[in-house]
Amino acid sequence: RDKKSLSWFKVTKETIRDTRQKVTGLVENSEYHFRVCAVNAAGQGPFSEASDFYKAADPIDKPGSPTKLKVVDTTKTSVTLGWIKPVYDGGSQITSYVVEKREGEDQEWTVVSTKGEVRTTEYVVSHLQPSINYYFRVSAINCAGQGEPIEMTEPIQAKDILVAPEIDLDVALRTSVVAKAGEDVEIMIPFKGRPPPTVTWRKGDKNLGADERYIIQNTESSTLLTIAQVTRNDTGKYVLTIENGVGEAKSKSFTITVITLGPPCKPKAPLRIDEVKADSVVLSWEPPEDDGGGEITGYSIEKRETSQMNWKLVCSSAARTTFKVPNLVKDVEYQFRVRAENRYGVSPPLLSADVVAKHQFRTPGAPGKPVVYNITADGMTISWDAPVYDDGGSEINEYILERREKKSMRWVKVSSKRPITENRHRVTGLIEGNEYEFHVMAENAAGVGPPSDVSKLIKCREPVSPPSAPNVVKVTDTSKTSVSLEWTKPVFDGGMEIIGYIIEMCKADLEAWQKVNAETVLATKYTVVDLEAGEHYKFRVSAINGAGKGESCEVTASVQTVDRLSAPEIDIDANFKQTHIVRAGASIRLFIAFSGRPVPTAVWSKADANLSLRADIQTTDSFSTLTVEECNRNDAGKYVFTVENNSGSKSITFTVKVLDTPGPPGPITFKDVTRGSITLMWDAPALDGGSRIHHYIVEKREASRRSWQVVHSKCTRQIFKITDLAEGVAYYYRVAAENEYGVGEPYELTEPVVATEEPAPPKRLDIVDTTKSSVVLSWLKPDHDGGSRITGYLLEMKQKGSDTWIEAGRTKQLTFTVEGL
Repeated sequence: RDKKSLSWFKVTKETIRDTRQKVTGLVENSEYHFRVCAVNAAGQGPFSEASDFYKAADPIDKPGSPTKLKVVDTTKTSVTLGWIKPVYDGGSQITSYVVEKREGEDQEWTVVSTKGEVRTTEYVVSHLQPSINYYFRVSAINCAGQGEPIEMTEPIQAKDILVAPEIDLDVALRTSVVAKAGEDVEIMIPFKGRPPPTVTWRKGDKNLGADERYIIQNTESSTLLTIAQVTRNDTGKYVLTIENGVGEAKSKSFTITVITLGPPCKPKAPLRIDEVKADSVVLSWEPPEDDGGGEITGYSIEKRETSQMNWKLVCSSAARTTFKVPNLVKDVEYQFRVRAENRYGVSPPLLSADVVAKHQFRTPGAPGKPVVYNITADGMTISWDAPVYDDGGSEINEYILERREKKSMRWVKVSSKRPITENRHRVTGLIEGNEYEFHVMAENAAGVGPPSDVSKLIKCREPVSPPSAPNVVKVTDTSKTSVSLEWTKPVFDGGMEIIGYIIEMCKADLEAWQKVNAETVLATKYTVVDLEAGEHYKFRVSAINGAGKGESCEVTASVQTVDRLSAPEIDIDANFKQTHIVRAGASIRLFIAFSGRPVPTAVWSKADANLSLRADIQTTDSFSTLTVEECNRNDAGKYVFTVENNSGSKSITFTVKVLDTPGPPGPITFKDVTRGSITLMWDAPALDGGSRIHHYIVEKREASRRSWQVVHSKCTRQIFKITDLAEGVAYYYRVAAENEYGVGEPYELTEPVVATEEPAPPKRLDIVDTTKSSVVLSWLKPDHDGGSRITGYLLEMKQKGSDTWIEAGRTKQLTFTVEGL
């Protein structure tokens, strides 16, 4: 029966004849007692008295001796012993060991360990004398007692052992550590060396010291470097050097590479806008300089209207570093941003400059006046010149040719199977006998430009008749011996090209017409010479084509050969442009023809300034040219051309726009000067470079320095508050305007301005942690730094009940541990 039970259990299933029996199936360490009864043919007799209680347990003996006793280490005053526990523990757990020693020839052993002190298989025997031979032995103890010892056969002396520094080769095989950004990295390196080596960690040229980023924990046999919350900046080679002056090298170094995996940095600036249209732009950029340790998997592109704050996703996975953004609204200003992405995350965004979605070109100018030839009964060929230097900045796609009958007000587009891309076109399907006139328009990507001048009225018929009479023969000049005539071509050339003109004259009181020109005149003007002074003459002009001489047109009144005095006149034709637009670096050429008797004097001037020294003026009796090479914004303005003689004067004004960077803004004024800030105000540039001012660039520099620092590169107003100024420091300021052609000249203050103010107090001083003798404090930056960068914080403390504050420390961080409390 178990001591803890009330029930008896039969040990054997059958009766036994012997007077002893081995009982099995017992629970170890449980206590039992037993009873026996005899059985004969009549049955079972009564049980004997119960035995005493016995515990079911193996028999226990003293343990055997430990094995492999050895010296692990020695110093001048100690010996470190190590051994292996006994093979036989005597049936009971080894509870401790006894360590004994004896000196030299002395046969008496002395116990050096206290009772129960040694529970491991290593022990340091201390308080030894150098140069003395010692013997040691170790015995194991269990609950049965102390077993046989193992004894050293060779004497040991206490002395220092010099060991050259050595790094654990198994650990050294691990040459790199890979971690994600934000994780803590621990690098533990075991080493050997006597005396214990000094440990130095280095990254690049910088020795690492313990701070809030790097924690170094050293023991006599290992070092642990902990990098808290690694970033991409922590990637690199870390060198461990251990040194104790022992051995040939006296030191040992080991390099381990830390690789931090994280999101890439933003794509490399700038974010270029390569092509701008009314409904799309093409963006391009460079890959990030740092891919975060992972391959760039794509780029996300976003856009926003500058009048709104929210960004809209355009593409989430662009594979290349160029992207066309579609579906833009014409004339709306946009800003774009691009992020790089790898398997570890998304980079900060790279922002573009603001851009307006519009065509960067305009409709083309008017083509040349159409010329009609190859006239038949039902058709004619029309040709014209392309717009000269005025294709609108875009290639001309096609021409639109229109016709109009003489008696009609409506223009009709000439039908064509294909777009008209050449400078001529055969028009068919016309009605014989009808008169037609034509004009033509050029079209590019921006649209259809203005129409050309209208062609002459042409009658649709077979070319078999001489031309009609020239139009409006007039006298343009006279002298005592000459008359100058001028006329216009006939309206109808007879269906053939005009090959010249015949000029005839007679005295006013006679009708004897005689031919003046020996050869056919090709131009539409002619000067008749060798006339009698003061005589009256009549003149007429006829055109000639392949069919012969046509009708003549006569000057309406007789002309007297006298010197004519006329006021100056400025001749303006259809190609005259009063406004000239050129790019910076190009040349301005202003040409004007004039007339007058006597020959007028010609003067060029500029309405709002003196003419540039680079202006070159060439003047003859009939025209004048002003040329300015390599023009800039200062050459823009109104140019006035004046001709003058005894009969009067005449002027005309040209407007020249130079597409250039803007001039300097107006004078800079300032207000609201504090210790840490100043508000600047300025006027727009007098010269905008022919383009709208996009924004202003505001810069500052300390009076003691030569370099300028950009404060704001995209200021859209003419006022800006500059903050973060150093207290008591004198600053110069300058402002430059920027348009689509670049940054203009800056306007700079001639005298420096000093802004000073002390910083506001820090916010939220909190107690983060406390110990018996220290307290950890944290706080937030002040709302206002007084106009100068915060260089550090001063901490003060006082004891409870005292009014005296004393300095507790200084720091550049937002946390500090006050110790020694």
